[in-house]
Amino acid sequence: MIFDSTAYQLYGDSGTISKEDFYRRLETEELMPSTAIPAPKSFHNAFEKALSVGESVIAIFLSKEMSGTIQSAKQVATIFEKADITIVDSKVTASCLGLLVLQVAEMAQQGATKKTILKELDRLIPETRLVLVMDTMNYLYRGGRIGKAKHFFGTALHIKHVLHFIDGVVTPSGTIFGRAEVIKRMKFLTPYVVKNAITNNIFIWHTRDFDIANEILSIMEEVNDSGKEIRIQEAGPVIGVHTGPKSLGFTYIGNYNKNWLLKMNEKN
Repeated sequence: MIFDSTAYQLYGDSGTISKEDFYRRLETEELMPSTAIPAPKSFHNAFEKALSVGESVIAIFLSKEMSGTIQSAKQVATIFEKADITIVDSKVTASCLGLLVLQVAEMAQQGATKKTILKELDRLIPETRLVLVMDTMNYLYRGGRIGKAKHFFGTALHIKHVLHFIDGVVTPSGTIFGRAEVIKRMKFLTPYVVKNAITNNIFIWHTRDFDIANEILSIMEEVNDSGKEIRIQEAGPVIGVHTGPKSLGFTYIGNYNKNWLLKMNEKN
């Protein structure tokens, strides 16, 4: 992450800039930050550390359609000529990637073979869901990802865009008018997420929206009869630079029907 001329290192929820400082600066400073692919040394150190404690490595990276990270990782992996390293394109990013890592790590701890784990990844990746509603398009506009007209009308009409993954790309999948309606519909969606998640982990995903995230957590726990692990996860700077504050969503692995959110019913 680069703010002005200062580069910050980010490692999941940790790094050399805190989420609090990042979002404060994002909202108050005119200059937009940018992101960059990790240096080759970072990949080398990660592979070296993993190989020091295991015979083989499964490295799962964010979608190649969204970043050149996976290509850099592949290049560094060639340095370890005799090592058993398999690099996997998750076709997702953010907490969705974390869901896949949690699932295969659990399988590895239970003694699953590498072949079995890779087969399970092939099954789970197409079922990995991001259901995200952005509160503002201002940061996409400031970053040059949408035009002035789309930004103007979206802001004037209080349009909130729903996003999810299709073929490794974050794709629009509908709109909701007004923040109050977003919160109402996200709360309606909660039991469907719990019911349809096929793995043990679910993330309530947000940016600077702790109170609503906690309200949603309470609702989900009331219908969590199967004892799934439900966590609140705030997006870090790499994602937050595009979404801005007050974005809200879910990440989980399982079935999703857009009508649950857009029409508040179960019909296809």
